[in-house]
Amino acid sequence: MKHLRALLAITVAMTFLLGLTVATRPVELRPTENVECKKAVLTTVSGTVTSSSCDGELAARASALLDESVRGVADIVDIGSTKIAWVKRADVVVPASEPELVSLVGPAFADMAGIAIRDGSGQRVVLNRVRAAALSDLELRVLLRHEITHVATRDLTSDSAPLWLVEGFADWVAFHGLGLSLRQAAPLLTPDVSALPTDFGGPGRDLAYQQAYSIMVYLESALGERGVVDFFLRHASTSAVDPGEVGVAGWRAFLGTSIG
Repeated sequence: MKHLRALLAITVAMTFLLGLTVATRPVELRPTENVECKKAVLTTVSGTVTSSSCDGELAARASALLDESVRGVADIVDIGSTKIAWVKRADVVVPASEPELVSLVGPAFADMAGIAIRDGSGQRVVLNRVRAAALSDLELRVLLRHEITHVATRDLTSDSAPLWLVEGFADWVAFHGLGLSLRQAAPLLTPDVSALPTDFGGPGRDLAYQQAYSIMVYLESALGERGVVDFFLRHASTSAVDPGEVGVAGWRAFLGTSIG
């Protein structure tokens, strides 16, 4: 999971659209040389995975995890008092080349492992075939669940919603049920917190994501699973959350007892 948490870094303000990233260096996606790659579509109960036939291995892995990922997200987000009107399906796209990837997500996001987008073709999860292929099945599952959470809650989420809320919630759903301790899932955490995280685009972004996730774990300890979902749905359409509703002192004390 250390490798996975290293991917949790987003570099722009529109992070609520995004998921995991491995932005370590530029990557150029190229079709396999001397091989004719054709469009291929794998269909599951809960969606589709569209890719080049030359990326069949990644597409097959994503397809095998898709139904479970959609079901896992639905099992959590649908327990809230407010019912979310989403289709409980996800369409995944694996672009065959860098120009195709950039055309879908834009140049600023082309180095990310996965991105949830909405365009004229609807909502889709776009996978960077180089970055995503390097993930283990567990990491790929977390990536898919994180992005599918964004898909499921998109219509209820304001563009200006606090990133700690939107990304923390997506991580909380993505890691739910994996049996990991808070320390395992968020190794950078310390109890030394005095305010809600804001540095999602600077040098402290990895820690900010892990703090955001830990806030949701803390809220779960106080409110239960349904309480966390209701908290998110109550605030996702706003541009700010009163820190008093989180309880920074309580969060700090929770971290002290949870991670030492």
